[in-house]
Amino acid sequence: MAEDEAAEEQDAVAVGNVPTHDRRARLRLVGSAAGWIHDALDVWAEDDYGKVAVLAPLAVEHLGKAVLWRENPVLVVPLTADAENSLFSLATQPDLASPKLRTVGLAILLRRLEQLLGGLPIDQKQRTRLVEVRNGAMHVGTPAQSWHVLVDSLIPCGVLLERLGEYPGAFYGDRHANALTLLDEKRTEVGHLVAARLARARRRLTELEERLRDGLFKETTDRLEELAADELDPNDFGHGLLAVDADCPECGSKGRLFGRVDVSPEVDYDVEPLGNGRYDSYMIGYWSVTLSPQAFACNVCRLALHGPQELAEGRLPAARYEVEPEDLGEDFDPEGFAESEYGLEN
Repeated sequence: MAEDEAAEEQDAVAVGNVPTHDRRARLRLVGSAAGWIHDALDVWAEDDYGKVAVLAPLAVEHLGKAVLWRENPVLVVPLTADAENSLFSLATQPDLASPKLRTVGLAILLRRLEQLLGGLPIDQKQRTRLVEVRNGAMHVGTPAQSWHVLVDSLIPCGVLLERLGEYPGAFYGDRHANALTLLDEKRTEVGHLVAARLARARRRLTELEERLRDGLFKETTDRLEELAADELDPNDFGHGLLAVDADCPECGSKGRLFGRVDVSPEVDYDVEPLGNGRYDSYMIGYWSVTLSPQAFACNVCRLALHGPQELAEGRLPAARYEVEPEDLGEDFDPEGFAESEYGLEN
């Protein structure tokens, strides 16, 4: 109860001047909830997990109040003696803009929603986590904690939107794909990390396109793509790595896949018909060159992935595979590489 009272002190439904008409009041609450969740998804993509924890529960709180308001405005009033004026006001002339209006905190809100809806899709542990984060009783200090809080918020938002008859695509807007990704229960923690990096890269590219008009965007991205081999240094991604070209999984530009290179001398046999049933056989010596991927970077959208797990989640080669010597650059010499690395000569 103490945490609810603390939240009530801070909360007078800070959603601006809300019209007194019932439907418009609900729409304003839904709009403010959408704003909070948009901001939460944006900072999640930026790895700013402290802000995620502050913003995401606010979306649940405002969306939940919209549901209670739709049922009956008095359901947002706390059961305290000093809320008498709020109760009377909402029972006679509902107005969210009233400066004297006091509303319930998140813990009581969730209990009332559970009773009204016949249950919520998050368990007691998840509800407690949301409330403690919302009221500042829990500090979120890791990406994993941030992810849990964001998912704990997105799950009930789906049920509340359905109750309100709101379309999730309109509520989340261009962040809808990110929300669906977070709600994918089959995705691993590494998968969510990669999804955040893809979202961040997508956002950078969108912002660049908004700044550059009249063909400048394509001209700029084409130039950045051309400079990838010069500006993306393999040494920045690991000692002793070399790089080949690879398509970026986010923007489709030609990026750089970094990995450890192995070469080995190989011999192949071939035959050449001489006529009259006679054949001449001979050996062909060549170098087998393989790359063990370790990282990827795109010079256009600035996507960066590290380690085989992240590469696999990004739909990039993650296991050792054979490459052509020329893929590693005009100056790559398999024989010279073998001699310098292993002391081998062909």
